[in-house]
Amino acid sequence: MNHKKNRTTLLAAGVALSLAVPGAALAAKMQVLGSDYKIDKELEIFGTARLSLDYMDSDVSGAEAESSPYLSDGDVSVSSNTSRIGFRGRHPLSEGYTVLWQYEQQVDLDDYDAGDVWTTADSFLGIMTPAGKFLIGRVNTPFKNLGVDYMAYFNTTVGDPHAILGAQSSPGGRIDLRAGNSVTWTNSFGGLDVSAQYSADERGSHGAVDNNDNDSYSAMLKWNPKPLEAGAAYVHFSNVAGIGDLDAYRGFLRYWMGPVVIGAVYEDMDSDDTPRASRPAYGTQVYCYLSKATVVGGQWHHAEKSDANLGDDSADQYSVGIFHYINKQLLVHAVYSQTDNNEASSFRGADYAHNDYLNTLPGRDPHAFSVGADLRF
Repeated sequence: MNHKKNRTTLLAAGVALSLAVPGAALAAKMQVLGSDYKIDKELEIFGTARLSLDYMDSDVSGAEAESSPYLSDGDVSVSSNTSRIGFRGRHPLSEGYTVLWQYEQQVDLDDYDAGDVWTTADSFLGIMTPAGKFLIGRVNTPFKNLGVDYMAYFNTTVGDPHAILGAQSSPGGRIDLRAGNSVTWTNSFGGLDVSAQYSADERGSHGAVDNNDNDSYSAMLKWNPKPLEAGAAYVHFSNVAGIGDLDAYRGFLRYWMGPVVIGAVYEDMDSDDTPRASRPAYGTQVYCYLSKATVVGGQWHHAEKSDANLGDDSADQYSVGIFHYINKQLLVHAVYSQTDNNEASSFRGADYAHNDYLNTLPGRDPHAFSVGADLRF
């Protein structure tokens, strides 16, 4: 912990450097990792293989690290960063109507997970109509899709903003989820994208009648009048795992200035059942394209003190990274990230989207450095 000020100074200098480097004209879109459910072929195999080599440190002693597999006193780790494989297709019915389907699965390329079974990721049967797309199955909430859109290049890396966004001040339930037993509608009106979802039992009800006490609903609006992007989303969970009843709002803005892209996000979570999950959070990202294939980025996200009245449980996350496209399908990266916790908070360093958790203890500052690659097919 005695190196906290030095690390923060180095990160601030890295963000300043990413802003100072002159870039070429913007020639590539932001890498958005959310699914827009565009299915163009009768049958398609698709997926992403994500692997990285990480150095991860929970800012704890060796003795403290022995208490949990999610604590580390400084270890090298191989991570699969939410790799996926899936099948999808379309079946035309008549003019303006097409059946859509998808089975998608998260896979752990770095290890074995008995929980890897089909449909752990977005999986559905749906129909495209003149009134939009209607999907039934297990699908991201619109709230989550908006967040993933904002997170862009840092999503799934050790700098994933989910360490702060959608998180409570101690490791526990999260709110950026897929909703099981759901009906989802999406449509576009000019530059405005709209989606809405209702889940009869978000937590799942395999082999049983859906329990509507666990229902959820969510909606999203996104506006794209380039060079500006703006979006807003809402989600309600009646009984989200580990938190209970919860309402959350999230909005973001992104502005394109030649080779520089600036984004900002704000969210507010409110739960009567879990005071640690009741708090606002906000932050910003800056990307600078050095060429058609290379972009540097920096980000800062802050969680305010929650309603828990347990002391100062606010926290800050800082990350810097460089991302380079070898070609249209292969992206490589190097990312450094740290989370600075105050005395009553223990926000993670790397969260679930990275696939290897980096937990910590109250008041500690977990940090990680990663080099990795994403191959899309």
